[in-house]
Amino acid sequence: MTAPTLLVSQSGQLTQGLSAIVSPHSDGPVTTFVTDRPEDNQYYLSPTTVEAVEQRCSDSDNGPVTVVVDGEMHPGQSVDLQTRLSPVTVRDKRAAVWEWLGEANPVAATCLELQQARIARRAAAAEQRDAAEQGPSGTSGSVTAHDERIQELRDTLKKRRTAARQRVQTSYSSVDGRVVLLGRVSAPTTPIWAALTETTATATVGRPAQPTTATATVGPHTLAVTDTPGILGSHGVLDWLQNALPGLTAAIEQATCVLGVGEGCETLLTAIAEEFDVRCRTLPSDTGSAARDTLDALLETSEFAVKLPYSDAAHALVSDLHGEATVHATEYDDAIYVRVEVSQATARDLHRRVSEVDGDVQPYNSSE
Repeated sequence: MTAPTLLVSQSGQLTQGLSAIVSPHSDGPVTTFVTDRPEDNQYYLSPTTVEAVEQRCSDSDNGPVTVVVDGEMHPGQSVDLQTRLSPVTVRDKRAAVWEWLGEANPVAATCLELQQARIARRAAAAEQRDAAEQGPSGTSGSVTAHDERIQELRDTLKKRRTAARQRVQTSYSSVDGRVVLLGRVSAPTTPIWAALTETTATATVGRPAQPTTATATVGPHTLAVTDTPGILGSHGVLDWLQNALPGLTAAIEQATCVLGVGEGCETLLTAIAEEFDVRCRTLPSDTGSAARDTLDALLETSEFAVKLPYSDAAHALVSDLHGEATVHATEYDDAIYVRVEVSQATARDLHRRVSEVDGDVQPYNSSE
């Protein structure tokens, strides 16, 4: 016997990507129920919607139903709706997304635990109030235990969020550019990331569960390219989703540019550009070659004329330049002449290395 899942929205439409996130984690069929009604103070869902959900759940012949509410319920609403619909399992869309991410994202897993602890604390307080029981401190032992657990999870969440940010901020310090691939839930960011970084990766809905970075070479540039989880909804990255993805925020803050992938990314990039003041580009097609062409046109380079003496160290440098930069021409005459194009971030390093082998480097002038 499989347990079905019912997605319930009363905003007139289902949040984009929510069904794709919930479906792989459901033990049974996933159906939707969409209405257009205002939020209710007690249940979040309006009384009419609650009645319709009750009827649908009672008509189910496939075991206990899980109801995913397409909204953000506060703990009191979660407790009241769970009590009203019991034995149906109730969660809001944040819990569904945190569970989806939490399989491979400790921060998201802690966000879910903290939400569940707050709901459990609210249920314990309601039970205490109904029973008119109070301990010496004014709260029951159960409520006090929940308070301690909530504080413990807050501390854990803070540590994990800090660690996730620091991993991004301190990694790949030697690159001369950082690129973030960003799209909606079903956007093919992973195949593009794999093509750029020459990495083997399986494209799966909801993965990666947290930002994943590897290096790529585009022209003379060595880049740190970050694949990211698909973004739910039709606008920017919601605060509660950012809380579960601190590495994403850190990656965007450091990005040389953000590349939008797939359908519906335009509004996402607009929100990202406004919030983070970062360059954003939409890929003309969902391919690695389109990403390379876009980055090649976007990233700045400088071209130099290098003159080197005949020496073992100079020959070694020429060999290195062929692997690290774009070498347009090499001539062997009274000296070794190399026309090379490098990223602006590595131009100073080129001057240093040429000087170390007693060579000379000047900006290249095509008219000369």
